[in-house]
Amino acid sequence: MRKTAILFVVLATLIAGMTFAGGQSEAASTDKPYEIAMVVKLEGVAWFDNMRLGIERFNKEHDDVNAWQTGADTADPAAQVRIIEDLIAQEVDAILIVPNDPSALVPVIERARSRGIVVVTHEASNIQNADFEVEAFDNREYGAHMAEIMAEWMGGEGLWQPFVGHLTSTTHNEWVNGEEDFLKKNYPKIKLANSRQEERENQQVAYERSLEILRAQPNIKALMGSAMSTVPGAAQAIEELGLIGKVAAFGTCLPSVAGDYVESGAAQSIHFWVPADAGYAAANIAYHLLQGKEITEGMDLGRPGYENIIIKKNESGVPVVYGQAWADVNKDNLDEWRDANGKWKL
Repeated sequence: MRKTAILFVVLATLIAGMTFAGGQSEAASTDKPYEIAMVVKLEGVAWFDNMRLGIERFNKEHDDVNAWQTGADTADPAAQVRIIEDLIAQEVDAILIVPNDPSALVPVIERARSRGIVVVTHEASNIQNADFEVEAFDNREYGAHMAEIMAEWMGGEGLWQPFVGHLTSTTHNEWVNGEEDFLKKNYPKIKLANSRQEERENQQVAYERSLEILRAQPNIKALMGSAMSTVPGAAQAIEELGLIGKVAAFGTCLPSVAGDYVESGAAQSIHFWVPADAGYAAANIAYHLLQGKEITEGMDLGRPGYENIIIKKNESGVPVVYGQAWADVNKDNLDEWRDANGKWKL
């Protein structure tokens, strides 16, 4: 009986120790923050400088997260792949990506997910194998919206020229598709000057190409940009050629980049979503997934334009989150994007 009692005490002690060790291990695991890395197309430009603010905000608001942003100094798909490979080797918990070329990322995303890393992309609605994709809005609707504003300024007729950052950029091409479809249906007298031009997300290239096109085709009325570098590049060409009032730039850009051209009239309107909010929303999706929580239709991701999300699966079965987050800026409301010191808010 005494031996039995002693054995019982020993077993109880061992079980308690094992339970304590397991609890301690579990606690230790929760003490380690979730490592969430955002990989952008290109570092050192205003758009992604702003996106970093959203990642930093998310990091500050979540004690159990270590979130940061990184990217190459050139918009090169191969450079982006190398950065992601390095993050996989670091065994981060989640990788957020704004792809330069979604198709080029298929193998590296597969490797990341095979290691248990959550992958969330942005601006790549045709992504093949991410856990989730985030879009600020329906891309064709956004393109149609920009085209309508451009068409009204053109008086419903004339030539226009679309630009994309890269011919492989899914989002940029979807915007132009939306623009072309809208104009064909609603403004048949507005004609395409040339096929969409690639400016490699480089303002100097956009400027030089705009000069060439405007000199060769003086009847063009509007230049429409997709990459943030197009509007300032095209507007510079318009100013240089003395065409303000006759030709105008339109498209996606930020006030801090194109505000002076909006004031001069070389650019008539710019359109965008707030990159910081998109980055925050992407981080929030990854955070929920890491916690084992579902991303559901109608949920609030914590930033303006993402309070009531829509979810649709793309052709590859990847769930795509859509917000309602575009903004329009023209000469009438440009000052709303300046702070009290006159500095641009974005």
